Amino acid sequence: MTARYVIGVDLGTTNSAVAYVDTRAGTQLRVFEVPQLVGAGLVGPRRQLPSFVYLPGEHDLASHEIKLPWRPEPPRAFVGELARAQGARVASRMIASAKSWLCHPGVDRQAAILPWGQAEGDDEGAVPAGRKLSPVAAQAQVLAHIREAWDWEHRDQPDASFADQEVAITVPASFDEAARELTLAAAQAAGYPPVVLLEEPQAAFYAWIAEHAIARRQLAAGDRVLVFDVGGGTTDFTVIAVDAAGDGFERTAVGDHLLLGGDNVDLTLAKIVEQRLVARTGKKLDALQWHGLVHACRLGKEALLGGDASTTTHPVVVAGRGSKLIGGTLRDELTRDEVERVLLDGFFPLVAADATPSRGRGGLHEFGLPYAADAAVTRHLASFLARHQVGPIRAVLFNGGAMTPAALRQRVLDQVERWQGAAPRELPTEAPELAVALGAAYFGLVRRGLATRIRGGTARAFYVGVEHDAGAGATRKAVCVAPKGLDEGAQVELEHEFVLVTNRPVSFKLYSSTSRRDALGAVVAVGDGRAEIVDAGGGADADTDLLELPPIVTVLRARGRGQVAVRLVAHISELGMLELACVERQAAADAVAPERWRLAFDLRGGSGGGDGEATPTAPPHPRADDARALVAASFMAGGDSLAALVRELETLLEGRRDEWSTATARVLFDALMGCAAERKRSADHEQRWLGLAGFCLRPGVGAQLDAWRARQMWGVFNEGIVHGKSEPVRLAWWIVWRRIAGGLSKGQQEQVFDRIAPALIAGSGTGAGKQLKRLAEIKPSRQELAEMIRTLASLERAPVGAKLKAGDELVQRLGSPKGRQEPVHLWALARLGARAPLYGPINTVVPASKVAAWLGALLAWDWPEPDKLAFPLAQLGRRTGDRSRDLDDDTRARLTAYVRALPGGERAAVLIEQVVALEDREERVAFGDSLPSGLRLVAGADGDDA
Repeated sequence: MTARYVIGVDLGTTNSAVAYVDTRAGTQLRVFEVPQLVGAGLVGPRRQLPSFVYLPGEHDLASHEIKLPWRPEPPRAFVGELARAQGARVASRMIASAKSWLCHPGVDRQAAILPWGQAEGDDEGAVPAGRKLSPVAAQAQVLAHIREAWDWEHRDQPDASFADQEVAITVPASFDEAARELTLAAAQAAGYPPVVLLEEPQAAFYAWIAEHAIARRQLAAGDRVLVFDVGGGTTDFTVIAVDAAGDGFERTAVGDHLLLGGDNVDLTLAKIVEQRLVARTGKKLDALQWHGLVHACRLGKEALLGGDASTTTHPVVVAGRGSKLIGGTLRDELTRDEVERVLLDGFFPLVAADATPSRGRGGLHEFGLPYAADAAVTRHLASFLARHQVGPIRAVLFNGGAMTPAALRQRVLDQVERWQGAAPRELPTEAPELAVALGAAYFGLVRRGLATRIRGGTARAFYVGVEHDAGAGATRKAVCVAPKGLDEGAQVELEHEFVLVTNRPVSFKLYSSTSRRDALGAVVAVGDGRAEIVDAGGGADADTDLLELPPIVTVLRARGRGQVAVRLVAHISELGMLELACVERQAAADAVAPERWRLAFDLRGGSGGGDGEATPTAPPHPRADDARALVAASFMAGGDSLAALVRELETLLEGRRDEWSTATARVLFDALMGCAAERKRSADHEQRWLGLAGFCLRPGVGAQLDAWRARQMWGVFNEGIVHGKSEPVRLAWWIVWRRIAGGLSKGQQEQVFDRIAPALIAGSGTGAGKQLKRLAEIKPSRQELAEMIRTLASLERAPVGAKLKAGDELVQRLGSPKGRQEPVHLWALARLGARAPLYGPINTVVPASKVAAWLGALLAWDWPEPDKLAFPLAQLGRRTGDRSRDLDDDTRARLTAYVRALPGGERAAVLIEQVVALEDREERVAFGDSLPSGLRLVAGADGDDA
């Protein structure tokens, strides 16, 4: 049955909104005023729903003050106006900008980490660990409130249940696939029906079309409209052109992801105010006070720029901490002139047409988010227009709360005029704060064929590589799965039957062409055709007009079958994804639903439109196949052949093993997995197999299929040591898990931790492997214990509580002169307490307050080798820019003075005082091993369980 309502949800960083069409009553767009808590015990409808989540404390608000009419019990978390207002009083219990956290690759976005910046042991107002929410769960809170409020308001209409309607949720145009999938996960958790996602700039333009019945008369054929969208958390640029007939629209360019918006302005204002407060009090704000100050500046900015010209100043009040809350209250004020100066000079400066954004390590990190390195929105706009070469801009449509001030909109219009010599005009909107929601509802009509669609036809044809039955030396083939000009939103099915290879690693190669106009399903030779120039610096081969794009390398599972007959269904999503479904071929009488395997290619990211250049993976050594055969033969032969294997490999591959490329190392690892059973033949076989396997897979991430390889190694872990009485084998066992720790999931790392911890800490363990207590009786040698400690310290996804126990034990050992003579103790403590992980998510970093306590002890002791102190201490005190991870000012000053007096201490002092990257040598020391040639560790993999 067709849904009665089409609903559009603008899931905003700062505010959300809902619009709808009652199709039974026509096509009129309406705004759903969302019932919400607007005061203690007061529920009222509002046109916007502030996207703040508040987690009330036991003595925070009375239960009757937060009760919602559609819930029998007071909520454990609530959203809306009261959440925002109460957050101004108790900032430590408020979650803001959850949407921005969805696109943060440096944290586990499914982990309960919000509110950010609160460590175990924080004082009053802090949210207990068990009450925190993940970014996905926080978004689900906002979405669930909308669903429940809708159902309450429509409780007398049996066909109006939210779960039965057609729903579109908007996302930034620059959201990557992971952020989109997490948005869908939040919607599912909130009880939504299957939803479609729509880009916010497109939604804003749809709203303008709906609002202006004579829109086509205002724009002529060929005119280009810049949709300039700066919201609370992100900035998006989109260009939409009027087609040649003058009666349709086509999106021609989409910008890259920019975590840059109103939140950045709030942070900048807070830093300015904090400087004044520090000048008066002499003390920098702690993490919780800082959160309160940022929120107070957000409220001040909104009040000063909200349109009331008579408001020229706004108070900024930050609650004190501890027992002297009233006496410790901090006060300052913001002025309208100050806020406008920050915006115009810092975020919207006039720049040259060829200006490019700075590409540093990132901008503000005060909230833990990786904001854009360059805060100048106009520089990003200049780069966008130059890169896409879109031509003159005729009009600008502004969207997003950050563009409310008229002075900012005029600055953008003036800037574009300076660049192109002609002034674009502003396309007016009556309710810009509701435009995205209205456009999303209008899109529901578009999908039903009742309204004008913005076309986004692909500028290229896309092909997927296929194996073709032919003799030796046959050219590579590819099948056209998306002809040039295929509209986004379209779905097509290929007539060919294909054979899908399952249950082993396979590569799906994607190709594109701007010149070919092959029909759907056409099979072409990849090497045929003329050369074409694809994008600036295009890399097409001289004998082909197909450009090879980044492939998908994966393992598709099918129980008991190595090959499956399938048909291909291709869909170009509204978000620029080529979704390829491999659907099992079945007999017509088969009652079981066919299996589907889904592959998704990001066409925009893969078509050369990004700022950065794709770095091609170096191929394996030309003699890698010979090396693979040598590995297999040596393990089969054993004896002298095995003992000489590494030396012979170095000769064959023309370089020391440290110089092997990542691709070459992975070829050798795959060969080792092919003869994994040989490790059981003898202790020598097992020791050498473990040693070489760990070396060739280190650090466990960084190459295609590494996740699959790590899963294969996990099978070895579950099998356990075969020759456990041999100490060299036991040493190799711990080393292999240290080397590939980056490829182990959170759950797997907990199991490794539980195997090691009993030998280090009495009564320890994370809880995942208590059945292994018997290992506490093992009495490892000094060397084996050192390797176990190194491995334990390398498990960056282990729970914080487990790291704290291990760290306390190491500090206790270092408290004795004998313990300080063991280099592994300090190395491991530095790795456990590092402010910046090498590969793990930042939400598992040990609290700064605990590290400060460890440092207090370390700096008080005499050390036998002071020349080896500086770098480990720098790891513990390294500055990240994230206030919740960084040491307090007093501890940092003391640590800096201490390391400066050490041999080599100047570089360590820089790491402690400034936000700088590690040098290659420092990264190797921190990792405890060399890395494959050309590979660097990147912090922040989510590390979800495999």
